[in-house]
Amino acid sequence: MKRRIFLVFVAGLCMAAGAVACDDEKKIVEPPFEQDPALITLHFPCTEDLRIGGFQVQTNEDMGYTAVDGVVRDGIVPGQIPEVALTEGDCRLLGRRNLFCDPACNPGFTCGFEETCVPMPLGQDMGTVVLRGLVERVALKALQPGSSYSYTQLPHPGFEVNHVIQLRTTSGFLGPLELYGVGVSQLVPTTSAWTLAAGQDLIIEWTPPPEGARSRILIELNIDQHGLTPLNMSCNLPDTGSATIPAVIVDALIAAGVTGYPTGRVTRRTEDSFTSTQGCIDFFVTSVRTMTVQVAGHTPCTSQDDCTPPEVCDLDPMIQQCYTPCSGPEDCTPPATCNAENKCE
Repeated sequence: MKRRIFLVFVAGLCMAAGAVACDDEKKIVEPPFEQDPALITLHFPCTEDLRIGGFQVQTNEDMGYTAVDGVVRDGIVPGQIPEVALTEGDCRLLGRRNLFCDPACNPGFTCGFEETCVPMPLGQDMGTVVLRGLVERVALKALQPGSSYSYTQLPHPGFEVNHVIQLRTTSGFLGPLELYGVGVSQLVPTTSAWTLAAGQDLIIEWTPPPEGARSRILIELNIDQHGLTPLNMSCNLPDTGSATIPAVIVDALIAAGVTGYPTGRVTRRTEDSFTSTQGCIDFFVTSVRTMTVQVAGHTPCTSQDDCTPPEVCDLDPMIQQCYTPCSGPEDCTPPATCNAENKCE
């Protein structure tokens, strides 16, 4: 009876989108893998200049779901490698790399580092990707077009805290490989919003994980939604329950521009990676939340009702910020002056 129930379960799994065909499933012979999270080896995530893709098991705490997704390409995408504007401790300010090719690249090509068109890297078939250690075993085949991988039928949460999770392939673009993660505890920030203020450190706190956890914390901020040269903040931090973002990072981020509605995200994750001659892929097991972000002295708006008089809303889609109109240069702080639109600049 137990064997019959198991076969029915496997058949149901095989019918899911992207899952392995049942005949293939029967042929898989899997070796045991390490179950003690303290004994597995985890590697640092890929650097942007080597990363050709990766996989993640994401528990989205805002939406209440757990999903698996990933893609591996046959090269790096030049425009996706950020420029590092500033590094301070575990935090970096990253700028978008603006590559310009003239004439514009044809379909199937992208602008390269030398600003000449190069073939656009394409998603590659990694063979059957098997994940064990989740609440249920998942076996996926590449989805077309694009050779991406996706599975959204896991219960939520899709793993137990401190359980080892193995991602394994037996063939495909990079051949056989194994990557590991550990089930992370639910990320719970202790505040509902982050407020950035010029000249001040940003203190961020969250509920710490159980002792011995292998996780780290990734904090991402974008306060310049419409800027021509926006900077994003990215901090990869120890998962201790608190972190201090230095004022030098906060000041540089604000100075680069504040437009639109700021966004923030905090992720608890374990990190692993695999490097070959083709490039680097990584594997994350995550608990992620979006955060409300405020910038002192800046109020985002999409209508005049969002601003408190005498402030008015700059409805320019590239700005979307409240401001106080000026009537003359005396209303502005030098070297700014009052322009024809009654704005200090």
